[in-house]
Amino acid sequence: MRRNFENNTFLGGLSSIVVAGPSSSLTIPGIIVSQIVSSLCENNSVIRIDVDATSDFDAGLHRSRSLAAAHHSALTNPIVNHRAPYNARLRAQSFYEWIKPGSRAAIAIVWPGLDHSWIRQFLAAAKSAGVTSMVMVVSLPRPDASKLVAIADSMFKADAVLVGTANEAEALTRVFGTHGPKVEVHKALSLHGQEERSSVHRITAFLQKDSHETLATLLRAFDAIPEAWIESYKLDVVMRYRGDLAEKMVEESYHSDFVSLNGMDIASTDLNRLCASSSALIIADPAFDSRAFSIAVECGVAVVVLASTLLPEVGRGYVGALLADMSRPVSVRVALSHALRLADLHFPPPDSWNDLVNQLVGTTPLRAVPPLPLVPSRRIV
Repeated sequence: MRRNFENNTFLGGLSSIVVAGPSSSLTIPGIIVSQIVSSLCENNSVIRIDVDATSDFDAGLHRSRSLAAAHHSALTNPIVNHRAPYNARLRAQSFYEWIKPGSRAAIAIVWPGLDHSWIRQFLAAAKSAGVTSMVMVVSLPRPDASKLVAIADSMFKADAVLVGTANEAEALTRVFGTHGPKVEVHKALSLHGQEERSSVHRITAFLQKDSHETLATLLRAFDAIPEAWIESYKLDVVMRYRGDLAEKMVEESYHSDFVSLNGMDIASTDLNRLCASSSALIIADPAFDSRAFSIAVECGVAVVVLASTLLPEVGRGYVGALLADMSRPVSVRVALSHALRLADLHFPPPDSWNDLVNQLVGTTPLRAVPPLPLVPSRRIV
């Protein structure tokens, strides 16, 4: 049974919303699922199903803790959590058990390139229970048409598909034809960067005034970069300072030729330009009204937050922020490496998640893709 979109709103009723997708809090796919669940559970009952390809999905991931995930762990909102079995047959049975008749909706969150064999099973269980189903697909900077078509084949039985860009929505609409799901767009699912990144990893670090201990930690972390790679790195340190100690510390660092120190106040326009041109940012102990962090979020760039023992107030809902211990160079080095792997991504602002949820459960209609010329057959090849 295919539910219609009454009043242009996808979800209706008061029962639980079932959300399935990757679970790792060390990866962007898992963090995005957590963020959507977190936004949903503020005013809704949510059942989360963790779906991972293998039991060792976190093995070998030398990555830093997500700041958004750290904030999630501090939430008290009740969420019923299940882990899908790795065996395909048992997983299908579990979906039928967890998606019960009367559920408000069933939402699958998909990352292109990861295992998608479970989507058919999830949608079949939703259809059997008479529950409205949606698949959300994250749009990446370098879209792969073959991967998108492969996912399209898996999610053909959904009531709706939500993607991050109009181009991908148009491509799916052509593939689905007249009998496939409705395809819609929301910016929260788009991780597309706005410009091509330089071959040089430009890192901009914002430190508190006269934070010589933090500067020492940062320089030791930067000096750990192998000599064979260092010409591809540039560290700009922004820190107001008195005396010449900070300058001497930079001069005596091993990779001093690739480090610059700026002790002047920076205008907002220059700060915007600096953040937008950086591959990654480092911000030490940002206050809740940190100008640097706010502009970093506006630019959608990956941020390493150097924190003390307390969890920073910033970063709620921003999936591009990572945590590092400002007293441990190895922690900073790992977080910086992690952030640079995310340099091609443009992260959505925190309010986009609530906007996504409001459009799903509220009265604002999702933006539908205009009708397109249809292919002669709905067969997916």
